[in-house]
Amino acid sequence: MATFEKRIGSSGKITWRVRVRRQNGPWLTKSFPKKADAEEWARGIEHRLDVGDHVPTSEARRYTLADAIDRYLKVILPRARRRKNAHEQTRLLNWWRDQLGSRALLSITSATIAEKRDQLAAKQSRLGKSLAGATVNRHLAALSGVLKVAVKEFGWIQKNPVSHVSKLEESKGRERFLNDAERHALLEECKTSSCEALLPIVQLALATGARKGEILSLQWSGVDLDRRTARFLDTKNGDSRTVPLAPSAVATLKQWRTGRLRVGPVFPFGLALIDNAWQDARDRAGLNDVRFHDLRHSAASYLAMSGASLMDIAAILGHRTLAMVKRYSHLSEQHTTAAVDRMAERFLKDSG
Repeated sequence: MATFEKRIGSSGKITWRVRVRRQNGPWLTKSFPKKADAEEWARGIEHRLDVGDHVPTSEARRYTLADAIDRYLKVILPRARRRKNAHEQTRLLNWWRDQLGSRALLSITSATIAEKRDQLAAKQSRLGKSLAGATVNRHLAALSGVLKVAVKEFGWIQKNPVSHVSKLEESKGRERFLNDAERHALLEECKTSSCEALLPIVQLALATGARKGEILSLQWSGVDLDRRTARFLDTKNGDSRTVPLAPSAVATLKQWRTGRLRVGPVFPFGLALIDNAWQDARDRAGLNDVRFHDLRHSAASYLAMSGASLMDIAAILGHRTLAMVKRYSHLSEQHTTAAVDRMAERFLKDSG
């Protein structure tokens, strides 16, 4: 039901304040210079409420994108599972605040976001190239996270406009892995490094496919050399995972723990020290194009060439879907063929 209130200002100006409400819902209020306009607005709002349309309150109309981002960073992100990405998420969201922060949240449409997506895609990187599709998509994902919460928890908007914005095509990803000669050369240089932790760290990366940050965060309490397992906590995707240790990795860790206190981090060294030692050993081995993360690709490639299934590789590396490990499928084709041949030899001899 709508109610109308005639108001006369100090200057004698007349305005009509109309309020509309259905059942126990919030009051929807607006002012007009003419009563006829107020009545027309009220009829339209009542119709929308009767058919179940969402009509934002005047309070919801006041919120800007900056308000949503600030509340997200203050309330939601600190308790998120992927807290390690907080710095990156803050950087991405600050970009959106600079671009659209002053805009009313209700006025931000899919077209608005798509326009900013295209502007970002055309931006030049420090190397003079257009930003990668993955970079642009990370910006979209960060904004989408905020707007999802604005829908579900804040109740400030009815739907997430990012859901109707197309992502850019991403590259297939780097597939660099070390061959036998490269691996041997790298390990030899690691042995002569002034950083005593570099060799076992590189050996563990090759044996487990763990990320650099995961290895440096590994605790002795998560290592069980009798059961040959290592547990990495709070990994990049927010989960913890336990990986099996090859005999060579067990031997590496046994040698490393000799004479050391078996509590706290396995490798109590700063990131800068490890990075400098890594770059020095890599360059001396003639592998200037190799990144530490390529050790993870190498481990996955070795597993594929050893007959591991994509599901096995995904479990060991901590990927939630098989899509991330499909790049290694061609390396296991010969082993897949061998498996089919063994099956046919045993069960299908008499089917020809």
